[in-house]
Amino acid sequence: MTEHRGAYSILIISVAQEMRRTLRSLLDRDIFPNSVSAKSAEEARRLLLHNCYDLVIIDSPIPSLVCHELALDIMENGGSAVILITDMASYDQTRYRVERAGVVTVPKPLDRDMISTAINIAIASHSRVLAIEEENRKLRFKNEELRLCNRAKWALHENLGMDEPTAHRYIEKTAMNTRTTRYNVAKEILKEYE
Repeated sequence: MTEHRGAYSILIISVAQEMRRTLRSLLDRDIFPNSVSAKSAEEARRLLLHNCYDLVIIDSPIPSLVCHELALDIMENGGSAVILITDMASYDQTRYRVERAGVVTVPKPLDRDMISTAINIAIASHSRVLAIEEENRKLRFKNEELRLCNRAKWALHENLGMDEPTAHRYIEKTAMNTRTTRYNVAKEILKEYE
């Protein structure tokens, strides 16, 4: 995943050179300095296999590729916001298939304001999801740290006769003195006594 310092990487998947050019012209170079294009399903799959993009724009149809399935796969694997551009005849059906997964759907013919708004919505939503995922990761780590510290306190109690407050202070003081985390101290205690 790219660092989010206001710059995002983007993959544009479109058979039509004119559409790729139009979409690139809509992108602010300061916000989207890394714009990559794919003009076939094979090229898109190869790029997605080896790279992570903040935003993927899919212009359907693409021969040998079911575009809404690709959009759903990208969303399922995480890491990218997805905009799916589809013709007006299949817009409602496509939107219905992908909107619950978080894919932003835009009908053709493209309206500059509409696609710009879709890009802003996709990036804002994606940024929010990334923030929530990071918060969840921190909470999972904190939970794991508490679990390990509790096991380590019990090991100190069982092996050294420390009561819970003494064992807690021991872990805290050791972490501070060794300039490491309580998690690492607890792991070392468990390694020694379990």
